[in-house]
Amino acid sequence: GGLYPALKLDSLTWPAGAQKPRVTLVDRSERFVFKPMLYELVNESMSDWEVAPRFTELLAPTGVAFQRGVAKNIEPAAPMPMRDGSVGSSGGGAVLLESGERVEYDWLVVAVGTATSDIGVPGAREHAIPLSTLEDAQRMAAAMNGVKAVSSGAGGGGRVAVVGGGLAGVELAGVVAERLGDAATVELLTPGTGIMVGSPAGQREAAAKSLAASGVVVRAGVRAKRVGASRDPKKLGSTAASLTLASKVTETTEDYDVVCWAVGQRVESPESWPFPTNDRSKIITDATLRVSGHARVFALGDVASTTSDAAAAAASDASSNGGFAAAPPVMAFPSTAQVAFQQADYAAWNLWSSLNQRPLLPFKYQHLGDMMVLGKVNGAVALPVGDATIDGPLAALLRRAAYLYRMPTNEHRAKLASNWLQQSAQFAVDEGPGILRGLGLQVPDFTSTGARQ
Repeated sequence: GGLYPALKLDSLTWPAGAQKPRVTLVDRSERFVFKPMLYELVNESMSDWEVAPRFTELLAPTGVAFQRGVAKNIEPAAPMPMRDGSVGSSGGGAVLLESGERVEYDWLVVAVGTATSDIGVPGAREHAIPLSTLEDAQRMAAAMNGVKAVSSGAGGGGRVAVVGGGLAGVELAGVVAERLGDAATVELLTPGTGIMVGSPAGQREAAAKSLAASGVVVRAGVRAKRVGASRDPKKLGSTAASLTLASKVTETTEDYDVVCWAVGQRVESPESWPFPTNDRSKIITDATLRVSGHARVFALGDVASTTSDAAAAAASDASSNGGFAAAPPVMAFPSTAQVAFQQADYAAWNLWSSLNQRPLLPFKYQHLGDMMVLGKVNGAVALPVGDATIDGPLAALLRRAAYLYRMPTNEHRAKLASNWLQQSAQFAVDEGPGILRGLGLQVPDFTSTGARQ
């Protein structure tokens, strides 16, 4: 999001005599949300302040101002008509908020990200629970507590669906299954032939093994067609829902205590904004992350459609070769937090360079591997070299360490590190012996009578 480039701009050293610009962060929420760790709120292994600290707390030691509001429109001060009929700009402008307030800017960084989409499935928005915001995570955690309370008292029998067999769906299914235990059956629904299509083979195998050990039922080849109110009088909770599923041979409607939605993201880039977009509503930028036709606007993360300068140049060369050679495909960067983190530094540096008449740097993505959570002490990390994958408690530890490093401020990192160390010490005492036994290691029973004597 916009927090990272704002903090980077505030931390950069400005040349002697240069006036350091005033940086204002605009966000619809009062809290920054570290989305990769929303799963920790679902299984209640972390608190809200750890995953979603308030902007005012994060920005207190900095010179960055915070303005809460929803960006309704962006108005360049001196719009310029372009040859293709679009509008460009070479100067500043204003961000118009839904409240009617205007936030003036000389330079602008757009990093609004994505929100959950129902992908056209009727009833998904009303009856399924996504996992994209703090409120989503709180609602899902409460739903799991409700299922566990009711189903545990009835000797099990609960039923939870996770729609989506991609990485997000697999992570969520693993976390939910661990959270519910024997209280409910967790079903992972995917229209494909298996889970995590396109992920590294080693990570996919580690995830499949973990899901099987957790009792998750993977139902491949089924597609969600409709989500509605529950038809089962025994499922009266506010989260109960019916799910119509279609396969190649049949269509059924089934009832669940909770339907978790882990498919579909939509870019939050309104059509009224004056920026060129592609067919997925992503803002088109050049290799330096500068928005096409807008000299003082940068875009990054999920909202930006950015290709590498090398790929773009190759495509341009091929297309200008008299038609004798087909242009190679120009691959966009993946819509991941890892890309957004790296782009934040480039956007801030390039804005600084623009103000100080320095050359801008083309964004170069460095893939650092793929990390996923599969439980409180279980994960799978695909390393960036070959098909090597680390899974289990070590992977979970690596993921925690990497995300601690990615937290936005040193102050928040220090608070988290201190809290996590305390939690880890207590967890080692409470759960360590069981984990070691699960790995096949012999652990002395210090609680036996003989051991005490």
